[in-house]
Amino acid sequence: MLEDIHSLMEKYEIDGLFALGSPFDSSNLLWLTGFRSVDAIFYLQNKGEQGIIGAAFNTLDRVKTESFVTRTYDLSELVIQILKEKKKVIENRAVLIGPMLRDEFTGTKLGIPDDLPASVLIVLQKMGYDVKVVRDLVPDARATKSSDEVRKIKKAGDATVGAISKVIEMIKDADVGSNKTLIYENIPLTVGKVKLALEHFLLDRTAECSEDTILAVGTKAFDWHYLGNSNDKLKAGVPIILDVFPRLKQERYVADVTRTIVKGTPSKRVKEMYVAVQAAADASADALTAGVKIDDVNLACFNTLKQHGYDSLRLNPEAKDGMTHGLGHGIGLEVHEQPSMYDFEGRFEEGNIMAIEPGVYFRNAGGVRIENDYAVTKGKAKLLTRNLETMLWV
Repeated sequence: MLEDIHSLMEKYEIDGLFALGSPFDSSNLLWLTGFRSVDAIFYLQNKGEQGIIGAAFNTLDRVKTESFVTRTYDLSELVIQILKEKKKVIENRAVLIGPMLRDEFTGTKLGIPDDLPASVLIVLQKMGYDVKVVRDLVPDARATKSSDEVRKIKKAGDATVGAISKVIEMIKDADVGSNKTLIYENIPLTVGKVKLALEHFLLDRTAECSEDTILAVGTKAFDWHYLGNSNDKLKAGVPIILDVFPRLKQERYVADVTRTIVKGTPSKRVKEMYVAVQAAADASADALTAGVKIDDVNLACFNTLKQHGYDSLRLNPEAKDGMTHGLGHGIGLEVHEQPSMYDFEGRFEEGNIMAIEPGVYFRNAGGVRIENDYAVTKGKAKLLTRNLETMLWV
């Protein structure tokens, strides 16, 4: 959370944090400022103090009314100086950065995020600042969510569940044509048609696909990040993996939900895969609580799959099938955030929001994956993506 920034500055041994860019391009800047804009801004925060936003002209006016950051630094006259000399602002950032840091930075060691442009790093070094890259400082602070952030992620989850339910209805209402192709409204039901329906549904709920939705049919789902070609046809009798991770257009927070759908009766093998994945999902959710080691939740999943006869990369780094990806990831303003499920010595904290997604995959059968979003609490993790069955045989 925002109040963790100062203790993290102590941990990373810096006196201040400096960043610049568009909040729409930088989730860190959006989170630090609450300013929704495509315009570039400068951000400086001294340890133990409030942040400061540097901006010019209309952007500065909007910062004053739209950002929760109340301290500002007016760059307008400096920009005018550059323009009078018929120079490009982007090539003369030192003219803007120098005065702001000279007037407002009170320490000696300046922390910068990993995504700061290399040209700006060079500018800071030429100015004589002792610069330290603190890649994880802001992501670490963002890892624990406030109640308001949880509410926004829950809202994104509601939209996601509704969108998936819409697709399930399309598949349920489809007829089975030749070669087991699903026919919907008298034409083959394709990945492109489903994704278009998803996007329309989400837009009506003020959300949008933050990336391309994953929609993989049959054996193509062996590649668990196969997005799906728009011309791929949905088929009966095989698992269809649908992984939807939209972003709220206004609040910018995301959810991440996956379901595996079979039109008709699944094979015995696919049924067994479903049962194992559901058991792994339940075991993972039961283990997920504040204070527990992250890897204990991993092992709850992978050991359950092993009991059902399925391999995993975690228990066997040479595994070619079974569960060949990690158990999940944090979510928030981005689809993948801290904490990392690969932080084997780390522990979950109250306020972490996790997408938990066990799955098993075989080259000649495709895959089965179930994914839900949970808020970590001191007790049982709170399911945020509700009212959607996990066993979807329609």
